[in-house]
Amino acid sequence: MPTQTILYIIGSGILALFIALFQYVYKTKRHRLHWGLAGVRFISVFSLLLLVINPKFETKESKIIKPVLAVMVDNSQSVNYLNKDSISSEAVQTLLRNTEITSKYDVKVYPFGTQINQNSTLTFEDTQTNITKSLQDIESLYDSQFAPVVLISDGNQTIGDAYEFASKQFEQVVFPLILGDSIYHTDLKIQQINVNKYTYLNNKFPVEIIASYTGNTAVQSELRIESRGRIIHKERVQFSATNNSIILTPKIVSTKVGLQRYQVSLSPVENEKNTVNNKKSFAIETIDEYTNIALVTSLSHPDLGALKAAIETNKQRLVKICSPIEYLETNDNYGLAILYQPNQSFKAVFDLIEKRKLNTFIIGGSQTQWAFLNAIQSDFKQEVTGQYENYQGVVNPNFNNFSVDDFMFNTYPPLTAEFGSIALNVSHETLLFKSINGSPTQEPLWFTFENNSQRTAVLLAENLWKWRMHSFREDQNFKSFDSFMAKLIQYLNIKNQNTRLLVNYESIYDGSQPLEISAQFFNKNYEPNRNAQLVIKLKNKATGQQLEYPMIAVQNSYNINLNALEPGNYSFEVRANGGTHRSFGEIEILDFNIEQQFINANVQKLEQLAIHTDGAAFFDTQIDGLMSELISDNRFLSIQKFTKKTVPLIGIKFWLLLLLSSLAIEWFIRKYNGLI
Repeated sequence: MPTQTILYIIGSGILALFIALFQYVYKTKRHRLHWGLAGVRFISVFSLLLLVINPKFETKESKIIKPVLAVMVDNSQSVNYLNKDSISSEAVQTLLRNTEITSKYDVKVYPFGTQINQNSTLTFEDTQTNITKSLQDIESLYDSQFAPVVLISDGNQTIGDAYEFASKQFEQVVFPLILGDSIYHTDLKIQQINVNKYTYLNNKFPVEIIASYTGNTAVQSELRIESRGRIIHKERVQFSATNNSIILTPKIVSTKVGLQRYQVSLSPVENEKNTVNNKKSFAIETIDEYTNIALVTSLSHPDLGALKAAIETNKQRLVKICSPIEYLETNDNYGLAILYQPNQSFKAVFDLIEKRKLNTFIIGGSQTQWAFLNAIQSDFKQEVTGQYENYQGVVNPNFNNFSVDDFMFNTYPPLTAEFGSIALNVSHETLLFKSINGSPTQEPLWFTFENNSQRTAVLLAENLWKWRMHSFREDQNFKSFDSFMAKLIQYLNIKNQNTRLLVNYESIYDGSQPLEISAQFFNKNYEPNRNAQLVIKLKNKATGQQLEYPMIAVQNSYNINLNALEPGNYSFEVRANGGTHRSFGEIEILDFNIEQQFINANVQKLEQLAIHTDGAAFFDTQIDGLMSELISDNRFLSIQKFTKKTVPLIGIKFWLLLLLSSLAIEWFIRKYNGLI
């Protein structure tokens, strides 16, 4: 308290005493009553003067603050599946009942799944586990104090960053209590299936299957692929402690058009507890690519037979050789036209192709009327010299329309073409460059381009039959040449839809990926339109229930999360701007629970977590050792906290009560004794 305030208080006491004596003692009979009244008046005046001065008093309070012990409890279903739920609950109660623990720590219980829960009730019903996020939540909650963490978990995380690495950044010390043991139970698992989204009818498509094994002994299992209740592929597979992961790539024949669903499974081995992860499903869309192809020519040439034979190795394609007149007269619905060495008689053919918007394959040569071909279209112009040259083909490694990595034609016989340069007036992709006498050029010999909704391939040379014969001479079969032609025809057989609404989705959602559907909508210039209104309408095929949701714009796409949907088969329709553009599809949501995929505690990761945070790991049978460690660890001690408070006199209720009481007593005495 300042010296000036003390002097004010002393002065106030002297003044109050002077006033009291002057009023009741000075020039009066000094009776005991007057001395009493003088004392009461002194108290009243002195109290009033002190309130005017209002001196401030400092007080100190001390408080013992115990460190928080954050008990994080894995509340996911995997704990229940491992039959560790009762052990986990009992471990929590053991910590709460231990008087040495509760006297040293302020124990807080936090169940967690994807994040910590302030409600301490344990249900073991969370369907996802994010240990990293939950530990980060504790870090944020107690960022300014020591709060050691007891992590009661099996260590199996389903989402989030890897906690064994993220823990290097953690400030709090973590003591994992491992719900399990170091014994790995025998388990087979289908880890992943990789397959294309589409295939063609009667085509063999590869299925990449990644399977894993946990165990110490060599085992044998049978891998099966089933569709519509029928086994379509099976083979024996072997695993061991060292050979614990295999990749299989069986080829499956697609026999039915539409979305086809398949299930891959591994037969259980002896003592295998969890067989749920032995199965995994996938789906593929089978497209009927049966195509009638018109090979239009007015000539007889060996190339015609070679082309027909090469293309028809795919049983889904039929080639009809016809003259221009026959092509115009036929009513066949051709999906592709091959124009072999066009001349003046092809004028009506080009007109009909343009009208039907067909994809075409134009082949030139020594009998092509180049002046006519240059005039009938404006996409490319061949210099007409009337001279011919033999060119070899050099594959362009940057060709992107389809894969050409397996084909090399530099050793193939040369092809005959018009000598002269070629001028291209459209954006194009060069498939083969010309090479003369082993010297490559940048002149295209074979190229492709797309114009609006049409695709076109142009070969400027004849004598492809020599290439097919060369393939047979080299490999004793025509497979190399025929495969190359199959890729070209497949590229030309796909109609460029130029759709403005593109929808991206998975046919089967098994819980291992986000249940999301995304879409893109383009304006008339095929630029992303970010101001459209997209709506998705779903129908449950089993119950008939219909649901409709708006899709949310995210940058250049529109997304919808459907995690709330029940398992089942759904058809859907995506509409843009009230239905001006629509897209349809089907999805299947499997009743998949990722927490059921675990049969072992992840001991190694939990031990790494303890090392990175300077803690120690204990198994659930070592709860006493954990408590001893917590009790004896001198890093976590209680803190005595002192609080200094400054209190003004006017804030002390007792002083006001004293003033009022003294005034009241004085008035009562005076009234009683007739002095008023």
